Amino acid sequence: MFDTNSFSSEPARDLVGDTPAGVALARTGGEALAPTRVVTTGRKNVSEKPYFVDDLTGERIQIVALSSQQAGIVRHLVPDDTVSTSAALIDALAFSMVPPDEKSYVWVLEQMQQFLDIGPIDIRRGMFGFRHSARFGDGAGVIAWGGESQCGKVYFSLMGKGCSMVQDWAALSIWLERHRAAIKRADVAYDDFEGKLLSIEWAVQQYQGEGFNAGGRKPSHSCHGDWLGGIESTKGRTLYIGNRESGKLGRFYEKGKQLGESESKWCRAEVEWRAQDRYIPYDILTRPGHYLAGAYPCLAFLNEQQSTIKTIAKGAQVSYETAVENAKRVAGKVVNLMLDVFDGDYASVVEGLRRDGYPARIDPYSYHVKRNPTMLDRDMQGVPA
Repeated sequence: MFDTNSFSSEPARDLVGDTPAGVALARTGGEALAPTRVVTTGRKNVSEKPYFVDDLTGERIQIVALSSQQAGIVRHLVPDDTVSTSAALIDALAFSMVPPDEKSYVWVLEQMQQFLDIGPIDIRRGMFGFRHSARFGDGAGVIAWGGESQCGKVYFSLMGKGCSMVQDWAALSIWLERHRAAIKRADVAYDDFEGKLLSIEWAVQQYQGEGFNAGGRKPSHSCHGDWLGGIESTKGRTLYIGNRESGKLGRFYEKGKQLGESESKWCRAEVEWRAQDRYIPYDILTRPGHYLAGAYPCLAFLNEQQSTIKTIAKGAQVSYETAVENAKRVAGKVVNLMLDVFDGDYASVVEGLRRDGYPARIDPYSYHVKRNPTMLDRDMQGVPA
């Protein structure tokens, strides 16, 4: 439901005229419409109807007709074209589509191979309302399909690791548009490794001011993590702006501390958009910086290009060093004992301690570290200490 008084506009009838949506709105006497959702298609065929501006989010909103008696809304993300196109990274992507010519989820996986290494497939139970699902790429993402109510639709999702594996975002954007896929979720992130521009304290100050008042009103917020530790926190803090139910959620968190480096200054700003009465455009994949900067007034400063490799390298470096320190603390003395037992035979000590897999913190980066171990060298990647 929405209140027309929260939108900056002329009277509703003047904006939507005698369209069914206009009639439906007029019948409510300017009050809230029925809570009907709009199913977005992901196509660039949204009409040029007049729009409202939401005083809470600052987003453009169009009223669209669902039937002769009902109307709904479609929200549009607001880009800021003054910043660098690549001043941010895609950190999560999900889309749904109906494969052509009655093809199945297998076709989607085959098509996605041109953009990232799908790797092994692990069939699971259904999720997201689909009868079947599978994980792929050792945690890179999820695909779901099946169920009569889905009418042949396939859902495909990439999280952080999967997004970092995408080889050509521009080509993926073109593919999605060609096949009329609907982007259901997109997360855009900006990393400040040295904490020069971003910090939790800065984010709190912005909230206490008007830094997040995208449309004029202050959004809701919540906190998670070691807030009682304040600036001396070693485990990290997160400030949430808005809520997931509204389809737009901002996150500001101490990424380095989250990965285990207690003294790290690394802070991440991230906005998650979901297609709940919202149209997520294809070019968010090629202009992530524009959309992140347009999400809140306080993010308009973004002007540094982000590098996926740089972010991966920093995350791998932090996680690796933390894992080594933890292992030294927990098993260092055991290693000394085992060396005495095996008469200095290091190979026997290693074999006695080895287990399959990587530590949980390292696992998201293992794909890249195995293929390029030199990324753990700060000097080669230009990652600040």
